[in-house]
Amino acid sequence: MPLFDIFRKKPASPPPPRAAPEEAGAPIDACTEDWRIRGRVVVEGRLLDALNRRDPLGLVSAEWAPVDGSAPFEAVPGLRTLDPFDLLLVFARPETMPSRTAEETAARRRSKETFDVLVDLPPFQVVGTVHLYPGLDASSLLGHATELFIAFTGAVAAMPSGQRVGPTEPTTILVNRSYLTHVEQVDEVTMRAVLASRTGGTTEPGGPAAVPADPDVAAGDAAASGASARETATTDADEGAQGADRSA
Repeated sequence: MPLFDIFRKKPASPPPPRAAPEEAGAPIDACTEDWRIRGRVVVEGRLLDALNRRDPLGLVSAEWAPVDGSAPFEAVPGLRTLDPFDLLLVFARPETMPSRTAEETAARRRSKETFDVLVDLPPFQVVGTVHLYPGLDASSLLGHATELFIAFTGAVAAMPSGQRVGPTEPTTILVNRSYLTHVEQVDEVTMRAVLASRTGGTTEPGGPAAVPADPDVAAGDAAASGASARETATTDADEGAQGADRSA
């Protein structure tokens, strides 16, 4: 081996590829009167709580499309914030909810009464289940409340034509109460029929396809306690709203 080869530097190995940083924020999928907006917002805790603080939400990776589906989504890099007052509907996802142990979930669970409700907030109609404290009924949704949004579980949203808006399966929809113009309590048969007409098949209200507003209303947790998911609700998904209604 030539002497100079002993001292020759070996070429440095290329550094391993760096992992792409995780995209910041929680996903959001929301509707104004004219637009459906998707992206990510930087929030701490539950999206419902962030919306009810009423502060503008920082928005990244935003895209939008007309709510009637007449055009595809397109990027809107200039849209940097979302004002909760402009949003009529927000479709919740599991990523927007905090994780809790079974013990924490059980400790936070309180009994509420469930109501199958159909509401109008033009141009949308939403049918789903709301969880209210004893003594309140569906009409209380039209009353004054400190909380801007309330959660509808096992819910679907549609345009006046019947065209679905949002996810293809029933989910939790956070509804802006300030836009409500009509609230109607419906029986379970009507509820099931409306859901079926919106989804193209028979759908059990509040069934497994529904994303709970909070882990406290998860069907598995309710079954473990010997109650159905429709008989058990969270203590905090809409606690502030219902507390205000109690005194309204």
